[in-house]
Amino acid sequence: MYKRPFLFITISASLFGISTPLAKLLVKNIPPVALAGLFYLGAFVGLTLYSMGRKKRMAGSYNKVASLEKKDLPWLTGAILAGGIIGPISMMMGLTLVSGFSASLLLNLEGLATTIIAVFIFKENAGKRLWLALVCMTIAGLFLTWDLGGGKFSPVGPLLILFAMVCWGIDNNLTRNISDKDPIQIARIKGFVAGTISLSLALILGIKILLDFKIAFALLLGALSYGISLVFFIKALEGLGSSRTGAFFIFDPFIGAM
Repeated sequence: MYKRPFLFITISASLFGISTPLAKLLVKNIPPVALAGLFYLGAFVGLTLYSMGRKKRMAGSYNKVASLEKKDLPWLTGAILAGGIIGPISMMMGLTLVSGFSASLLLNLEGLATTIIAVFIFKENAGKRLWLALVCMTIAGLFLTWDLGGGKFSPVGPLLILFAMVCWGIDNNLTRNISDKDPIQIARIKGFVAGTISLSLALILGIKILLDFKIAFALLLGALSYGISLVFFIKALEGLGSSRTGAFFIFDPFIGAM
């Protein structure tokens, strides 16, 4: 294996890992559905600005990345629905019911969900060492979230986050099928569609969004943790496959829990 995919997934996990505790702070003031939309809209805006600069730098260059084709739309649509809309909304709702520390460590389950889907549905190979590492890290994360002194335990929050992890596991495997295409184009489309739909849903539900500095912070966090992170994640998917990318991405919860 080349070393670059490992660098890509490390950067991706680090950027995404910081989002959970910060999202926990934001969700106190911004409703979950609206916050999920702002994160992806921030990803779209940030990557669009970068793309505009990239076009100027690459003018006259023939080193172009393959663009999405019509045959890629089913994979992209499924990824947006599962990982761009349903998963983030479920995650933000779960954050209102659990601590940021616990939520960060529960993100371990994304790697496990990704690997299970990759192996049993998409028939990807995964060795014994990979399974052992996933199981050990998942168990460690669950033990660390077990708070016996925290009063009554409600399963609703963890279940919402678990559902979000399954959605992102589906997203990761669907995105794997188009990971050879321009990752910035994929992330921009996902950010625009997911952000627009989530924010529209928030407005339809009558959710009020206060226009203050927290909106700008949410957009900036989305650009980093959902935009740039996704670009590097897609590049890692191309080189490592879904199961191994999910396994290495699993250390991002420990970054968020620091």
